[in-house]
Amino acid sequence: MQNNRQKKGANAFVISILMHLALFGLLIWSSFYQTVEIMGGGEGDGEALGAVMVDTGNAAQEWGRIQQQKKGQADKQKKSEAVVEEKPTVEQEDIRQQEIAKQEELKRQQEIQRQREIERQKQEAAEKQKQLEIAHQEALKKQAEEAKAKQMAEAAKLKAEAEAKRLAVAAKQAEEEAKAKAEKAAVERAKKQAEEKAKKQAEEKQKAELEAKAAAEAAARRKTDQAALDDFMNGGNIGGGSASKGGNANKGGSQGSGAGLGAGDGGKVGDQYAGVIKREIQRRFLKDPSFAGKVCRIKIQLGRDGTILGYQKVSGPEDICTAALSAVARTKKVPAAPSDAVYNKYKAPIIDFDIK
Repeated sequence: MQNNRQKKGANAFVISILMHLALFGLLIWSSFYQTVEIMGGGEGDGEALGAVMVDTGNAAQEWGRIQQQKKGQADKQKKSEAVVEEKPTVEQEDIRQQEIAKQEELKRQQEIQRQREIERQKQEAAEKQKQLEIAHQEALKKQAEEAKAKQMAEAAKLKAEAEAKRLAVAAKQAEEEAKAKAEKAAVERAKKQAEEKAKKQAEEKQKAELEAKAAAEAAARRKTDQAALDDFMNGGNIGGGSASKGGNANKGGSQGSGAGLGAGDGGKVGDQYAGVIKREIQRRFLKDPSFAGKVCRIKIQLGRDGTILGYQKVSGPEDICTAALSAVARTKKVPAAPSDAVYNKYKAPIIDFDIK
């Protein structure tokens, strides 16, 4: 309210000054049109000169009047303002002061609220910026993890492909090697089988030939022995009446040294039968040069029909005795004794095996 009154007083003062200046200008402008006649030389017919004369005294008076008027208006304005200022009562002043205080408090509260809002907005912006930064960092982290996972997956894929390729090559190589080995083994096996078959056939052929030869020889010997026995039974002598084939008989009934059989009574018939037994067994005795100077003595048990019931080593080195025992085992049977008396004497003879 005080400001409004001051503005009104100032406006009135300005208007007053403008009015006075306009009036002063008008007076000066009107003075330019007053004419003064100047007579020359005292003569009445002189040329009249037109001139404009300013009455400085009047102008000064007018200027003083204008200044007094301005001063009066200013004093009047001041008095008017003083009157206006003196008009409000104490109660009105209190109300005005309360209103001012209320307005100030309102402004203060509004400022506080504005500052709070600014602070809230700052905090909200800071929180939002923080969340954006966190989200950005998480996005970068996730992007890095995805890139790393992708790189690891790619590396694992390449490694798996390389390993699969290596395994495929190794499997193919192993298959080729196995195939080559199988083919080589098949060839070697076929070759070995062929060799074994050929060897077996050769051995079987040789064995058959030997067995056939041995069988023929045995048959011939059995035939000869049987003929000798028949001749003996008819009163003849085995081996052409000579006992030397069966071994040199000892006249005193001592043991014969050639056949290795004890004749017991030294009789011719016993010596001849002993020679038959020894020849039948020794034809299966496989001699070896390493047996030179060695003798093996084998005791056998005979049945009445000539069947070999048992046998055992009496003495001699292992190698020659093994061959002798094998010969006895393969013989199985010899010609039967011509009589019970001869059988009883030669049913457990001891045969000497050597390479003489």
